[in-house]
Amino acid sequence: MLALVRAHRPGLRLVDKAESPLMRAVAWFVRPFMPHFLTRVTTVLGDTIYTPGPPESLPPGLLARILAHELVHQIDQRAWGPLFYLSYALLPLPVWRTSRAWWERRAFAVDLMLALHEDGPSGLEMARRRLAVVFGGATYAWMWGGRHAAERFLQPVVDAVTDGELQAQSPYDDILMAWAGGGKVEADGER
Repeated sequence: MLALVRAHRPGLRLVDKAESPLMRAVAWFVRPFMPHFLTRVTTVLGDTIYTPGPPESLPPGLLARILAHELVHQIDQRAWGPLFYLSYALLPLPVWRTSRAWWERRAFAVDLMLALHEDGPSGLEMARRRLAVVFGGATYAWMWGGRHAAERFLQPVVDAVTDGELQAQSPYDDILMAWAGGGKVEADGER
């Protein structure tokens, strides 16, 4: 997975969030509504992925999942530029829906895809339930108001994974190939 991410982002850096003055400042600011920002949430800005703990201490499988998820964000950041950052950071209250949820749904599609790949339909269902809590709860500052609304918001992605449609799209096809040990994939899609 690291080779795939480096193919897309040659300047990739993995940094412990607690070691970053910027991330500590953000953690202080968001603490009232995201108290676990430093310890449970990964953040990516450009080539740098800020992990919730020293990257070398994370279990390899967890680090690979983090890299796959954050690669989707890095691709979106490159494609959308400042619009990505502005829309990700804005919280359009009081409707309890955020633009960030749209970006996260794209990235968490990786989790759903890998859950089906590794654990079949029951794994996909467990991942869907977990993500409904993530989207509708405090971990990501209630980015999609309520668990039931989050379940409806995630369902099209669950359906695309179940039908195999997502796995045929870029970058998910390359991520799945790298996950399955299919070798390095170049950023231009060549294998």
